[in-house]
Amino acid sequence: MDTTKTMLIVIVAVIAVALVTATAFVFIFIPTSRTTNPQPTPSTSPTTLTINDAATIAQNYVTQLGNSNLSVKEVDEYSTCFYAQVVERNTGAGAFELTINNKTGTVATEQGAMMQWNTKYGISSSTGMMGYLTTGSGGMMGTGGTMNWLRGTPTTMMTVAMAQAKTTAQQYLNSNYSGTTIGQTTTFYGYYMMQVLKETNVYGMMTINGQTGQVLYCSWLGTFMQRMVID
Repeated sequence: MDTTKTMLIVIVAVIAVALVTATAFVFIFIPTSRTTNPQPTPSTSPTTLTINDAATIAQNYVTQLGNSNLSVKEVDEYSTCFYAQVVERNTGAGAFELTINNKTGTVATEQGAMMQWNTKYGISSSTGMMGYLTTGSGGMMGTGGTMNWLRGTPTTMMTVAMAQAKTTAQQYLNSNYSGTTIGQTTTFYGYYMMQVLKETNVYGMMTINGQTGQVLYCSWLGTFMQRMVID
């Protein structure tokens, strides 16, 4: 009987020691919750660029191409990005169109007509990138492209004359953007680029295929904000 009592006492003692040790462990190693003042999270959003910044970026990009016949004619600010129009000095014809990210300054080809219809400065079907416009820095759409010179004949004398293109464009606007009219038109290799006006103010942009008359409204640019014409 004494032996049994002794064993019970020992077991109880061991359990008590274990409970005390566990409590101490929890107290020491598991922090209790407490109220602290929240720390501010640093902002990582880059500063929005100005239209002057965009113009400088576009001009520097064209300079890097090493073709003295190319110049930036205008830069437009839209809600989603900046748009830059590059022309040929000797012909006055539109060469190609660029977009510039309004926060990072990244330069890319303007999607739509520039990528699909431009017969002289367009996208290479074999590489999917503008080889002729690549400077080697990767700042546009990558490197290593080859210029596809034969995506149709590089000419501004197209099947669809400008007058016909304007008529087609206005009919489209009448049906889809009531109260808007066609403004300044620029002839590119393979298509026409037209400003869209609401009253006398620039409202947006659209393009007409010079061979088929297909209409493409540049809705992805967002809301027009301002324009800079570069002499």
